Amino acid sequence: MSEDERIIVESDGETGPFVAVGSELRFRAWGGTDLGRKRKQNEDCSLIDPVNGLFIVADGMGGGERGGEASRMAVESIRSTLFNDMNTLRQFAEDSTREHYKKVQQLVHRAVLGAHSNIRNQARSLAKGKYMGTTVTCLIICGRIGVVAHVGDSRLYRIRDNQVRQLTRDHSLIAERVRRGELTPEQARVAPGKNVLLQALGVSPKIELDIGFLTLQPGDQFLICSDGLHNYLVDDEVVTVFQEKDGDRLIPRLISCANQRGGKDNITAIALRVSSPWDSVAATQLDVAPDIFSSLRLLQGLDFMDSAAFLQSGQVKSFIGAETIIEEEQPLEGLYIVLDGRAQVTRQQVWLATYTQGCFFGEAALLGPAVSTVTMRCEREGMRILIFKPEEFRNLLEQSPEIGYKILWNIFQELAISQRDLIIRLTDSIRRRSS
Repeated sequence: MSEDERIIVESDGETGPFVAVGSELRFRAWGGTDLGRKRKQNEDCSLIDPVNGLFIVADGMGGGERGGEASRMAVESIRSTLFNDMNTLRQFAEDSTREHYKKVQQLVHRAVLGAHSNIRNQARSLAKGKYMGTTVTCLIICGRIGVVAHVGDSRLYRIRDNQVRQLTRDHSLIAERVRRGELTPEQARVAPGKNVLLQALGVSPKIELDIGFLTLQPGDQFLICSDGLHNYLVDDEVVTVFQEKDGDRLIPRLISCANQRGGKDNITAIALRVSSPWDSVAATQLDVAPDIFSSLRLLQGLDFMDSAAFLQSGQVKSFIGAETIIEEEQPLEGLYIVLDGRAQVTRQQVWLATYTQGCFFGEAALLGPAVSTVTMRCEREGMRILIFKPEEFRNLLEQSPEIGYKILWNIFQELAISQRDLIIRLTDSIRRRSS
């Protein structure tokens, strides 16, 4: 690899973001793992190695320490084998000839089979009836080409042009029944036996390793994850979460969603974003349906152009079902406006209200730092929320004072109505108790 093409790495923390820049592509990666809500030990293991373009998720099996040991052995063994023959990967990145394709395929095959053998040898010392094994899903970035290696039911997804594609196939009994036409994908989501694997490193006497190659494009996003995450998500929801502008929020959002929906297993995920070195993030654009203008009470008194100018100064965030939008006692980002969908509002797990299109909250943040007094959680169908940060609202007041004053007046009116309704409810409650 020439000096101009040498990868430069900047690291900011153990789990990301990690930034790698080459002559043609730039990628950022974030990763994280969580115990989940049911397990006592975390048997997952992952690796983010931006220097060598190596990303791995392994989901251990065997229970407790044995599963964790198997996943760690797999990750370390694969990394070690690839690291010791890094020239093969570099030559492939520089010149992807048929010969180099074959050499990389042989190297990756040897790395995964070596991990499989190491785990089986270690398992021989276990008592009768005990076992240890792991799934493994790898993405190796070589220039503009990605190399995929996979065994088990962890997954690799690619998100491109707002469409998601699962690039790996599950080596599970349920997935095999779907491929045979015995079950539909919808039936498979609720069918028993979802955890029965047909092969895994260290368990199966022989493994049939899936190895593939793919061309990377600027704008591509990838998700590598254990089944503790993908069991709780559908494809459309993966696309929705990856529309998140702030990469630092991707993994926490995914893990939170899995936990909110049950969290029965360990949850591990790696997210990658690919771009050209000269790419920049586009300004926020809002696709607003006509009915949204009439439903937003904050826009009363504004004409279409003023309303559009106000809405374009905010940032749209999408949420999937059961995802937490804001938690009580947590800092508010700014003024939140519900564009579509529904959210349940609670305090100390007691239901208070349902927010629908046009509702807003967080106005206190426009005056200074503030925390939420409630928890908001998105309902199943998903929703979009427009967020105005305090500095954006102040800029609006300076640049378009007439729009700003009308918005403030509408906020004041809504607060006055809410205060009146609260007093009426409290009065009625006192009367009922005293009668």
